[in-house]
Amino acid sequence: MGLNKAFKRLRAPTRELDRDRLRDFCANCPGAEPIAEVKPREETIVAGEITCVATVPRPDGSPWLEVTVNDGTGSLRVMWTGRRKIAGIKPGQRIMVSGRCTPKGSNGRLLVYNPKYELLA
Repeated sequence: MGLNKAFKRLRAPTRELDRDRLRDFCANCPGAEPIAEVKPREETIVAGEITCVATVPRPDGSPWLEVTVNDGTGSLRVMWTGRRKIAGIKPGQRIMVSGRCTPKGSNGRLLVYNPKYELLA
């Protein structure tokens, strides 16, 4: 690493360093692709860090667990239908999910329903 690059890294905001750290971690997850490169309606595997967890009430009374996953290149939403919580699913936890992405919704993020998942260390 050159002196100029090292100096820029020392002056970088914490958010930028966290994004770089997360991007590096996710790049080393076998089979995972960057969220920024995920295409709607295709099967995908992504790895990232859970940034938000919420229970979404539905009109029919069944809860949906909604999770936002970020990998440093972008974020997507993951929803499990009929669930209020899942053991180990919490903000800050790293996770790998696989499933078919729906097209971007009104908030501009991709969505994966009921994916297979693996909690990462």
